[in-house]
Amino acid sequence: MGGVVRVDQAQLRAQLEKKLPPKVRLFQLDDIPGVMRSRLGWPVAAALMDRWFRGAAFEMPGEMKAGEAAYRPVVLQAAHLDENTVSMNWALGFSRVNAGIAKLQSQWATPAGISQLKKLVREQSMAHIATQTWRFGDLAQPAKMLDTTCQVNYLGLGQLSDPLDDFYGAMGEATLKVAVSGLVTPKGSGKAKIAIDELGFYLRDSYDFNDGENSFLSQPLGFWGFGGVERVHWGRRISISEQWAREKEEQIMSHNYLVQNHDFRRWRALHGRGGDFIVLSDVHRVRLPFSVQLEW
Repeated sequence: MGGVVRVDQAQLRAQLEKKLPPKVRLFQLDDIPGVMRSRLGWPVAAALMDRWFRGAAFEMPGEMKAGEAAYRPVVLQAAHLDENTVSMNWALGFSRVNAGIAKLQSQWATPAGISQLKKLVREQSMAHIATQTWRFGDLAQPAKMLDTTCQVNYLGLGQLSDPLDDFYGAMGEATLKVAVSGLVTPKGSGKAKIAIDELGFYLRDSYDFNDGENSFLSQPLGFWGFGGVERVHWGRRISISEQWAREKEEQIMSHNYLVQNHDFRRWRALHGRGGDFIVLSDVHRVRLPFSVQLEW
C-alpha cells in the first residue's frame, strides 16, 4: 500500500543552504577609506575620507568652496576646517608638488601678485610708525592666518590625469598658495620699498562632493572594490548601505563599483553624517638667497 512521503520544508531548506556559498557582505561606499589604507597605501587620503564619514552632515555652500571673504579659513569653525592632516613634508614627496613650488617661487611677483602685496602692506602700515622699518608677514603663523595677512599669489595643482596615488586621493585638484615675508621701509606719502627674503607655501582644498550646476552628470571618482581602484572598468552601482550575497569570496573581491560624487550625497542623506570641510596644510618656508626688491 502506497503512502504519502511528507517533506520537512525546514530540513529541505537547511540542506539547500549547505550547498550554497555562505553569505558575504558586498563592498559599499564607506569601505573606501579602508581600501585606501590597507590595499593602496594612501594614509592621508584615507584619513580625510574617514573624517568626512564621521562628521555631522554638512553640505559646503559654493561661497565657502570659492573662499569668499565671509568664509575665510580664519573664521571657520573647527568642524569645517582641517589643519592637521595634510603636511607639506608629505606633499613634497610628490614631484608635481615640487614642480608647482618651483614655478610659483619664480613667478609669484606677477602684476596681480604685486598688486595684492601693495594692498596688504598699505593696510598693515597704519599699525607701524611711519618712519621705521618693519617686517611684513610672519610665516611662523598657521596657514589660516597667512591666508589673510600675507598670501599674495597661487596656482592650481593637480589634474584628473595625474597618477593614482595618495596625493590624488587626498587632494585631487588643489590650490598651492604662496605667502611672503620681508622688511618694509616707508618712503613717505604712501610710498614704500620692501625686500622680500622668505616665501611660505601651503595647500588649500575643499573636501566636498558637490557637482555645482552639473546635477545631470555627477563627477565619476573611479571604480572601487575590495581590491583597489581603477580609472576605467565596468562596474555596478555602489551600495550606500550594507548588502549581502551568496558568492565566493574571490568573486566578491573581483567586483568593482562605479563611484560618483552623488553617491556620497546619497550616503549623507541616508545616514545623517558626512561633513564637507576645507583642508589647509602647514607652511613650507623657503629662505631666498637674495631678497626681491620692490618699490612703489
